Amino acid sequence: MKNEQKNPLKEVCQHIKPSQYLEYETFLEDVFQWVKLRSKSYSYILFAEDLGFSKTNVIHLMIRGKRRLSVKGAERIIGALLIKSTERLYLETLVRYQNARLASDREALFARLMDLKSKSLSSPLEQSQLEYYNEWFHPVIREMVGIRGFNPDPHWIVKHIEPRVLPDQARKSLALLEELKIVKRNENTKQLELTQQHISTGDEIASHAVVRYHQRTIEIGREAVMNFDHTERNISSVTMSISEDVFEKIADEISGFRKRILEISEQSKDPDRVYQLNIQLFPFTKSVKE
Repeated sequence: MKNEQKNPLKEVCQHIKPSQYLEYETFLEDVFQWVKLRSKSYSYILFAEDLGFSKTNVIHLMIRGKRRLSVKGAERIIGALLIKSTERLYLETLVRYQNARLASDREALFARLMDLKSKSLSSPLEQSQLEYYNEWFHPVIREMVGIRGFNPDPHWIVKHIEPRVLPDQARKSLALLEELKIVKRNENTKQLELTQQHISTGDEIASHAVVRYHQRTIEIGREAVMNFDHTERNISSVTMSISEDVFEKIADEISGFRKRILEISEQSKDPDRVYQLNIQLFPFTKSVKE
């Protein structure tokens, strides 16, 4: 690995970019595997040394989640892998995001990751797709287009949407929906209508889009408990102790339930309101096996 002209470590970030990841552990593991394919005798200990750390298993521990990567350590990796510009800022921010303990700090850092991710995308379409999931109201306004009596006037949208948005946000949202071709103007009536087109994100932005979308909808779901009367909402919860195999069974059941709900929603011939259904299953404790 001493001959820089034949050192795959110097080339890896031309193929594997930090902005493709939401966990630095996965990024480091993919970098290691990429180099190992080109240098069969390569090891985690050599990897650590090449990245500027001591000749130990320290990087392997980071990849396995047994040790945290500090911002100072990230700077060593950035120098060793020749990471520059937006990708450099992204990796530094990713490390801060994963190490942050306060929810408010994590929220602010994730917003910064989304901004940097958008700048790293070369395709205008992917940038628009990422923007679609960056704000909770884009999917809501898209669904509003299909309800009875919809009016594309931003002020009408502001009056009928909860939580409230600004008229300029509604205006820009409609433009984004047309750009993504998920709504269109009827050639005869000039009215907006839904298309059969769906947002289909590639691997480059999928993880970021999904996380951002769930963040936003969960936040609004929490507010809905206070903002809507019990006759307008249906919120329930259950706490249970289960094993890993039962978790998988429940996850499969939720997947099937979600598909059946979509099938039922398609039976609505004259929709007059937009609803959001969040299904949450998450742990409150660590496994006693750990």
